[in-house]
Amino acid sequence: MNNVLAAIDIGTNSFHLVIAKIDSRKRFTVLTRDKEVVRLGSSSNDMKYISPEAIERGVETLKRFKMVCDSYNAEIIAVATSATREALNKQDFLQRVINETGIEINIVSGYEEARLIYLGVLQSLDIYKKKILLIDIGGGSTEFLIGEKGEVKIASSLKLGAVRLTNKFSLNEKISKSDLKNSKIFVKGAINQIVRTLEELIMIV
Repeated sequence: MNNVLAAIDIGTNSFHLVIAKIDSRKRFTVLTRDKEVVRLGSSSNDMKYISPEAIERGVETLKRFKMVCDSYNAEIIAVATSATREALNKQDFLQRVINETGIEINIVSGYEEARLIYLGVLQSLDIYKKKILLIDIGGGSTEFLIGEKGEVKIASSLKLGAVRLTNKFSLNEKISKSDLKNSKIFVKGAINQIVRTLEELIMIV
């Protein structure tokens, strides 16, 4: 396997690129990073379609990322999350990407997204032996996970994200008190089940 790897995270709001060199002890050194705000998803509810304009932005960004990866002779691993996962026309986007860049995109489930985030956190923070509650707020979804010693105890993904809520409650302009209040009520209701599940798990433990 190539000892230089490129990870591309194709999110709802932004695309991220990290290129790292892996040594013989499987430790890595980051060589470069890049980020582009693409806004692949823009719906306030179910993100059923990726617009032609968003597909174009996504493809152009991945073309640029591919050039960076090639300059490091890096093997590419690309994953897509909420916006691509939900889109009925996801194949249009995936096919254009592979035709124009050669990048094969893997669409991950909400559970797998949470698990990968947890593994990334373990690489960055000294918390392996601790039981943690991880909450990752993305553009289209929010992941909740309880993990300990690298093991996922529970993981869940909800359709709550910065882009989704911003559009649903008009939070991208002048924010009214009523819109803010309504958004808080909506979020509280949406996370009620996961909060109850977490409370039950804590009681069992």
